[in-house]
Amino acid sequence: MRLISKIIAAVLAVVLCAGLAGCKNSDPAAGTAVEAVYTAAPARDLNDVTFSHGSGFYAEDINLEIICPVDGAKIYYTVDGSVPDETDIPYVGAIVLSNKSDSPNGISAQTGISAGGDYIPNGKIKKANVIRAVAYLPDGTVTEVRNGTFWIGINRTEEYGTVPIISLMTESDNLFDYEKGIYILGKTYDDWVAAQTGPYEAWQAEGNYSNKGKEWERPVNFEYIDATGQSFMQDLGFRIMGAASRNDTQKSLRFIARDDYGPKAVEYPLIPDVQRSDGTGEVTKYKSFVLRNGGNDCNFAKIRDPYIQKLAEGGRFDTMASAPCVVYLNGEYWGMYTMAEDYSDNYIENNYGLDNHNIVIVKKNQIEEGNDEDISLYNEMFDFITTNDMTDEANYAKACEMIDIGSYVDMLALNLYIYNEDSIFEGNNWQMWRVRDKGEANEYADGKWRMLVYDTDFSTGIYSDGNTYTVDNISKAFDAAAEIEPITIDEETDEEIRNPAAMFWSLYQNPEFKEELVMAMCNMRNVHFENEKAMALMDEMAAVYKTLVPDTFDRFGPEWLSWDTTKYYDEELFQFETFMDKRYLVFPGLMQGAMDLSKFANVTISSSDSAKGTISINEATLDLSKEFTGRYFPDYTLTVKAEPADGASFKCWECTGAEISDPNSAVAEITFSGDFTLKAVFE
Repeated sequence: MRLISKIIAAVLAVVLCAGLAGCKNSDPAAGTAVEAVYTAAPARDLNDVTFSHGSGFYAEDINLEIICPVDGAKIYYTVDGSVPDETDIPYVGAIVLSNKSDSPNGISAQTGISAGGDYIPNGKIKKANVIRAVAYLPDGTVTEVRNGTFWIGINRTEEYGTVPIISLMTESDNLFDYEKGIYILGKTYDDWVAAQTGPYEAWQAEGNYSNKGKEWERPVNFEYIDATGQSFMQDLGFRIMGAASRNDTQKSLRFIARDDYGPKAVEYPLIPDVQRSDGTGEVTKYKSFVLRNGGNDCNFAKIRDPYIQKLAEGGRFDTMASAPCVVYLNGEYWGMYTMAEDYSDNYIENNYGLDNHNIVIVKKNQIEEGNDEDISLYNEMFDFITTNDMTDEANYAKACEMIDIGSYVDMLALNLYIYNEDSIFEGNNWQMWRVRDKGEANEYADGKWRMLVYDTDFSTGIYSDGNTYTVDNISKAFDAAAEIEPITIDEETDEEIRNPAAMFWSLYQNPEFKEELVMAMCNMRNVHFENEKAMALMDEMAAVYKTLVPDTFDRFGPEWLSWDTTKYYDEELFQFETFMDKRYLVFPGLMQGAMDLSKFANVTISSSDSAKGTISINEATLDLSKEFTGRYFPDYTLTVKAEPADGASFKCWECTGAEISDPNSAVAEITFSGDFTLKAVFE
């Protein structure tokens, strides 16, 4: 109920402003915000606290009134993000809110948040006014807390364009307390250092921020303000997330909706136009989501993972939809983040319509969602595949009943194409899901494991100035997989570690699997990472990130970056773009050598009318707005499929330079030895 009323209040505030004489015009380009009475649809009842102004950007100082309609009510408020009570500032009259950016830095000057050393911004950072208010009523009851964020004298459009602004408010101790603060080194670090017997690198150190689980989750008020001034607010839980990047000064954050804080889900379009994985519509709610600092890419281009996942959309695996945003924490500028989806059993439910209690997710050999005993489902599949001859037709058929081969080979192809040096081939950053019990009336309730793509940052030459595009990582990965033991024993825990590269190598011995992988790798290059499309997306995303990332570097470092952050970021983007551009050219040749294939052929596919139908090649749908060109290997036939649009029909294929199984069939096999052209004729 509180969620609904908040949204109604924001909408009615805009409506009120449009009809009130003397009200400021809502003009995001001018850096102003609606100045309306914030009284519509109270959060809980008519006695609740309201503000005279809504959260947003204002060109000039404002006089903020805090209102409670109950006679004798005593209002108290805070200005540091903490939850107010009767020990805080008593409200006695309108509060003058001015530009705070010239005031001394507060939490931005906090030390002890990275084992790599402290980075304190050189100058004063941008700040907003954060007001949290509560009223104590004569009958002894206490109202809900009212929260607001007010930027004065900061032009939203000039500084942040149209990306959403996130305001986070929480008790400072939740972040920086020695024992319970989740953002600092703290007691965990001191205990960890005391237990070390040898040297270590900063990224290996453990601090309070390394701790996981609900006990290291803290309450936070989350407010989302879009470019039009519309806002959404909800109390959530949040944690630190990530692996080595937890040690960075700017840390990634995971948010969870629970009834401990308010509604059990966020029902708001946090990431615009996100489509369900089963293709049945838009994602309409989130149980959890993340604000990502860039992972391995945090101090470099920051764009790698969202860019790669965007291009990989449409593969037979799940990718995380994302969008850039700017974050303020307790009123202080906290930099640019990428807001992204978060894999969980609720994610699967929201994307596939399956019962979340019947979902099992395994992440790097550990149960991520489900019951501890569910690991046996993964172990059963792994052990069968690695201990049986996959060249045997019956064994391979059984393996295909255990794992969705299309999903698996697409994930392998993606990691090979981007030269991910921290992927499933290295035993890291892999995740898969399935239903525990088959039988639901849903095609995805078949008990097969399917892949979840995440954390692709350690790729595309990130630590080599983008110059590894010619490296034959395919042979490297295959050679390592051929030598690895399927199961090893962890020396510290004595637990069995199942090495996923061994499962791949066993499957790779099957000719059908190899064909599937070759086709997936070709489609990853030709369709998903088609060069013109890839370069266009790079330009589109870079235009946004270039306006946001340099200020983030000024705020958070890295420490060694002591020169022009804009010039530095331009160079990082150039290196990333260089890898992507040149990788497209060399990848077919790398495949040919590493996988013992014939010389590739240039394939050209077009449509008589792109509006009248679609074409897919080996299950990958082509962009027919222009002529498609790709490189495929004559070692295997190609399967093409034409699907007419409503009101249209497929007539035939026109093929030159190859043999087609049936030119009049919408689904046909193409056999070729060299370059060829193919056209689908619709009418």
